[in-house]
Amino acid sequence: MNLIAAGAIFGGTLTHGLQLIASGLLGEWAFKGGTSTAVLGASLHYGIAIAAAGLYCALALRRSWWREHWLTGGTLFGVVAYLVMNLIVVPLSNAPNPDLAPEMIAKELVAHTVMFGIPIAGIVTAFLRKAAA
Repeated sequence: MNLIAAGAIFGGTLTHGLQLIASGLLGEWAFKGGTSTAVLGASLHYGIAIAAAGLYCALALRRSWWREHWLTGGTLFGVVAYLVMNLIVVPLSNAPNPDLAPEMIAKELVAHTVMFGIPIAGIVTAFLRKAAA
């Protein structure tokens, strides 16, 4: 879902969006790599999402607040994910620097909370409740 939001926010094709993710490792070359760099970008995207879900799961196992208030927790998690990616990860990578215009920040915060943080929190919480039953 977050890839769909990225396409809506940034425009362009899915391939270009995935190549943008791959450019974190490969720089400008990612945009010349065709399908192979798009596949790399998809792998990186889903790897990061799985790692983030594992992190939320660890938080929820350590502190019940993250399970009991998963909607708020997911929103906070999405905001933190946005901040970490755009203020630390992307600037340290080979990808183009993020657009920090207020309009873009607002769009990306909505995407990171509604299509990333909240779904991760909801799925992790449901999984942990089922496992406990």
